[in-house]
Amino acid sequence: MSMDKEVVIAALRYAAELHDGTYRPDRARTPFVSHLSETAELVAQAGGTPAEIAAAWLHDAVEDGLTNVTDLAQRFGQEVADLVAAVSDAPEDVGKAIAERKAIQAARLAAAPEGAKRIKLAEQISILQALAVERPLSWSVERADAYVQGSRLVAEACAAASPLLAERYAAALAGATH
Repeated sequence: MSMDKEVVIAALRYAAELHDGTYRPDRARTPFVSHLSETAELVAQAGGTPAEIAAAWLHDAVEDGLTNVTDLAQRFGQEVADLVAAVSDAPEDVGKAIAERKAIQAARLAAAPEGAKRIKLAEQISILQALAVERPLSWSVERADAYVQGSRLVAEACAAASPLLAERYAAALAGATH
């Protein structure tokens, strides 16, 4: 097995371990790892590098407080850790209103590496596709609307990194705003 495949499989395993017992906020209690899988698959389809695919598996781990960038750098290398850091909200931003949080994300991502843009765009697609099916139980209609609108800012900041993902985002957006 190539070193490239090994880093992706190791990231998948670590992400599954970190997020074990966590679920999407839906009635079916879908394991949260399904969101990570969708995100990683989209990054792979967009021609993402092995480091980008590994980071896609791990993209929520730091933001969710399950690990830190130093741990990821030691386990998967600096490139993977830097990509996760680039798509993670700062702890002081996590509690902010969705509209403000998305504006901060968009500003940060505008200057981020292309790989980080692909990961964030893939993540937005996964979330909007889930929203099209069912609003999370804990979200008000207003919060869901604010998320969808805020995701547009993030997508604009990231779209040039992948025409394929930009197209998929547009389709997911249309589905979420029916």
